[in-house]
Amino acid sequence: MRILQLLAEKEPSIHKKWLEQIFKEFQPEAVRFLKGKDPFANPLGHSFSEGLREIFRDLRSVEPTGVEPVVEHLMKLRAVQGELAPSAALSFIFALKKIIREECRPEWSSEIEREWLEVADRIDRLALAGFDLYMASRERLFQVRIRELKSGRHHLTDNAKCPSAILREEINNKQAESDGNLNHSQQDAR
Repeated sequence: MRILQLLAEKEPSIHKKWLEQIFKEFQPEAVRFLKGKDPFANPLGHSFSEGLREIFRDLRSVEPTGVEPVVEHLMKLRAVQGELAPSAALSFIFALKKIIREECRPEWSSEIEREWLEVADRIDRLALAGFDLYMASRERLFQVRIRELKSGRHHLTDNAKCPSAILREEINNKQAESDGNLNHSQQDAR
């Protein structure tokens, strides 16, 4: 298929734009960190970069082998980003269609247009699988949260303060109370 050859040729630029699509959702300070190349200093950015690369290579292969474990890993990463709605968490998959069409526009032909339907269908199936995996990950997170609430362990993690901070806060409160009592007794004496 001519489109698969074209995708192989355009892989570096498509991968770069696809990764940028995900990074748009992060704060600018975080993006500088996520673009780091060291996989040990930047495991999140590395996971996104390598995951997208593997998905794209599978997508452009003649016989896709299936990348469900890679998609599942990316969906777990997206699921813990609690502020993202499911549509936003999966939008990067659909964005790939637009990125491919923009990058391949100069070489686009009627033959590629016919072949495009199969590639677009693969992307849609990838998004559907991603949605199922995303929702399963969110469900697991909610189940863990429910178990924490039932067991009372949420007190250890929710708005937790270290013991020294609690002690310091108690000392400051007592100091403020005694200062307040002292001011009241001075005013009463006048």
